[in-house]
Amino acid sequence: TFIATAEAIVYCGARPVFVDIEPDTFNIDPTKIEAAITDKTKAIIPVHLFGQPADMDAIMAIAEKHNLKVVEDCAQSFGAAMGKDGKGKMTGGIGIAGCHSFFPSKNLGCYGDGGMITTNDDSIADKLKVLRNHGSNIRYHHDVIGYNSRLDEMQAVILRAKLKRIKVYNEGRRRAAHHYSKLLKPLVTPPHEDDKGEHVYHQYTLLSEKRDDILKRLGEENIGCAIYYPIPLHKQNVFAEECANVSLPVTEHVVTQCMSLPIFPELSTEQVETIVKIIESAL
Repeated sequence: TFIATAEAIVYCGARPVFVDIEPDTFNIDPTKIEAAITDKTKAIIPVHLFGQPADMDAIMAIAEKHNLKVVEDCAQSFGAAMGKDGKGKMTGGIGIAGCHSFFPSKNLGCYGDGGMITTNDDSIADKLKVLRNHGSNIRYHHDVIGYNSRLDEMQAVILRAKLKRIKVYNEGRRRAAHHYSKLLKPLVTPPHEDDKGEHVYHQYTLLSEKRDDILKRLGEENIGCAIYYPIPLHKQNVFAEECANVSLPVTEHVVTQCMSLPIFPELSTEQVETIVKIIESAL
């Protein structure tokens, strides 16, 4: 995941404890969570990475067993729902709260930057409304130290217009992604879709031992592509000392092979086929 997930933990005076991922979904591996829980653990933060919902049934069961909160990182999963048919609970509506990003490149993006927290808990909703406005519920009355964290009107106007179309946008991403996977399956390891949640493809991320060759060929053709994320959080300098003895072998392997192809709602069948032909030429 991106550093922001861990930054949020540190900001509130806590310490992030990293857990390895599943090799196919790249999401947190529920079978590894309990071994990381201590009497100091307060919460679990699953990241619905690249738009693929994490295994929330298993995660919520672990949280209930250990009396922990679950805060969902939904920065890349706006509009994703649980269940194979995507008709279950939405990501961001399962744990105690869900944190969404409206960065312009996201599935639901604004013109500048912004975000949102969702919750089904009325008391948390009330606290968040106070915290976002300098700790004030009544003008010039400040009961706690808060933040200037209000979404500005320009971003709100754009988001309200795009929100009405988010289902169509996500369907466009899925359509392009499925065409990629159909053509790429004999060549590389395409993204995995399980029956636990509907993938909304913020990124289309594949695995290949020849990743660097593919990146080079796509670059030669001016096709945008990227590696999300080349350095795992437990290997970042800021966490190097406290994570000196941390080993996350699946994560460490995935970062040597993963890469993301262009994905957006309007990506045409012809464009997908052109990109796949360029990848073929690199293998």
